[in-house]
Amino acid sequence: MLRKLLAAALIAALTGTGALAGGDTNGPDLGAYAEEIISMRSSLAKSFILPGAEVNEETFKKVCGAVGQRVKEISEKEGVKIRHAATKFRNPANAATPEEAGLIEAFEKDKGLKGLKELMGSFEKEGIKYARYTRPIYVESACLACHGAKDSRPRFITEKYAQDRAFDFKTGDLRGIISVVAPVK
Repeated sequence: MLRKLLAAALIAALTGTGALAGGDTNGPDLGAYAEEIISMRSSLAKSFILPGAEVNEETFKKVCGAVGQRVKEISEKEGVKIRHAATKFRNPANAATPEEAGLIEAFEKDKGLKGLKELMGSFEKEGIKYARYTRPIYVESACLACHGAKDSRPRFITEKYAQDRAFDFKTGDLRGIISVVAPVK
């Protein structure tokens, strides 16, 4: 019950700040960065993860590795922080914080109702105000090669990620979120 109340309060706080997906006129377009990363992941997965093809570490690098590299490039060049987060994560670095778990819950809860597509807001940390744009990431059919049934995951994943929780998804499931954060000037 407390978690639901916190999630509701978080949504109210995030949506009530007036921050726009495009940032203010002085800031970066946070929504565009999120869209680029989500679109890139989808496009690469569809290109390299073909039905019936074996998914190996090289395929993983061409999809997830390339996306990770682009996230790093944007972050360094534009001074933003782009984060993938999930409650069912593969890499512990992508484990959702309690706040992110609340955002994931909000997207999951609203998925069938209004179809919540984004959350925009701001927060303050250590005296600095930040704008945040968050989008959900949904599982596509190509994603199932690595995120489908537990027993059908590629060998390199089971070996490299012993604590993997990112499996048993179905097409259309909420996989996690991508958040883009930038200081407000």
